Amino acid sequence: MTDARRARLYATVCALALVAFAVLAAAVLFWGGADRLDVRFVNRVHTSVPDGLVDAMKVLTYAGSVVVLGPIAIVAGAVLVWRGRPGAALFVVAAFAGSQLPGPGLKAVFRRARPELEDPFAQLATYSFPSGHAFGAAATYGALALVLASAAERTSRRVLVLGVAAALIALVAASRVILGVHYMFDVVGGVVAAVAWVSALLFVLQRAHRRGLRLALFRRHEQPQSAGLDP
Repeated sequence: MTDARRARLYATVCALALVAFAVLAAAVLFWGGADRLDVRFVNRVHTSVPDGLVDAMKVLTYAGSVVVLGPIAIVAGAVLVWRGRPGAALFVVAAFAGSQLPGPGLKAVFRRARPELEDPFAQLATYSFPSGHAFGAAATYGALALVLASAAERTSRRVLVLGVAAALIALVAASRVILGVHYMFDVVGGVVAAVAWVSALLFVLQRAHRRGLRLALFRRHEQPQSAGLDP
């Protein structure tokens, strides 16, 4: 795939994700059916989930917190720089950082209240939409998985890396609903926002003029003379 086609692909994915986020936001703000659907779903989950799963989710949910994602992004960035891949390092670190900065502002704009449940498993005083944990997990693990999968020579390894990342993101998102601190629309909105942000980063890095910062994922398998992710 040529550089121009890659750039168009990233721009298209970003645009579609932004449209999807706008639709979700409009539903949260103006469609009463969204609230009714979310309330029914979170209440059903809350009343049916077994205690053992709740305990597991209380631990797994930290995989989407800044105290876990931050060190992962920093260590991954340092290793990638050491391996001579500054573009990939910038991609991972920026994916994490960009997923943390807009969250409070977006929540303040939408001002969606957290679920109100009898005997809640967890309680938070902040607003609900979009889910910061889902946003951060999808952006950070998604970016890191793309870098690792791009470096893998076998398709099976690529699929494994991407599948593990997708499962981890899904678990973090599910934990927020199971614990009753977010609605389904909140976590979907967080994941969609992450897709938009990661795609925008890929577009910018694909077109970066500085050779060391350019990032063309999977290029090494198309052009054997390339030594890594950053041509």
